[in-house]
Amino acid sequence: MSDIKILVTGVSSQVGSALCARALSAGVSVVWFDDSILNSLQLESIKAAIVSFNPSYVVNTASYSVVDLAEDNAQESYVFNHNVAMVLAQSCHELALPLLHLSTDYVFDGQQKVPYKEDSFAAPVNRFGVAKLAAEQTIRQYCPNHIILRVGWIFSAQSNNFVFRTLKQLQEHHQVKAVSDQYGCPTYANDVARVLIAIINQLECDIDVWGTYHYSGAEVTSWKGFAEAILAAAKKHGVTEAEAIDAVTSLEWPSAAPRPAYSVLDCSKIQTTFGIRQRPWRSGLVKVIDQVFKVQH
Repeated sequence: MSDIKILVTGVSSQVGSALCARALSAGVSVVWFDDSILNSLQLESIKAAIVSFNPSYVVNTASYSVVDLAEDNAQESYVFNHNVAMVLAQSCHELALPLLHLSTDYVFDGQQKVPYKEDSFAAPVNRFGVAKLAAEQTIRQYCPNHIILRVGWIFSAQSNNFVFRTLKQLQEHHQVKAVSDQYGCPTYANDVARVLIAIINQLECDIDVWGTYHYSGAEVTSWKGFAEAILAAAKKHGVTEAEAIDAVTSLEWPSAAPRPAYSVLDCSKIQTTFGIRQRPWRSGLVKVIDQVFKVQH
């Protein structure tokens, strides 16, 4: 893959930073946009910037992904989550470049009782999901050579995600609450980076596999179950005196944005097409928490 150059947007995001690190360790050339270029939403400016980088692939990991803030700032969320994707899709199509775009399990309403397939009906219940679904539809319209990768609950060693917030609460309080009636699959950002590199590697073989795919960590859990795993790992580092996670319902948990009750993704298509299997999120969680406390100490 030494001749491949990847242009990454959203380099400061959880997946964006993991992708850059993964690409460099694999000997892949990687470059990235300054956010100000994306924020301009000027087609010619963005296209000129892409040309100047001369990439083989564009990977869009940029996202306004704080779900509650997106609910309160719907226009800003839509501009960043949809309009940026639209301009990138138009630019990539005009430049004959493949576009890989990161999407979300929150395009679904959570009413199913079985994992969602790529062609399952999408009906988001919050404004973040609405903007991300609109981005998917626009990419399909403007850029035929695309891969849309929907992912589950992303976590990493970066701050401002569920793992970090839970760790902070565990260190500061003896009682910690988490929602017990929302189900999904936590997904390690480094694993998503691995998946994106694996897809690009196979696209180099000129196979016609454009379209939408799902990837998440293996094993369904609730936010409470995820928090319990965080607690168990934190106790091994001796950083909390908490003994258990208290369950609360979605109705009891104050949040600006509703969440789907069930957003589990069926990941069989990505395995059939690319041979990519789900990795257990628990092993990724151990790595993240070990990394967090290594940095702190």
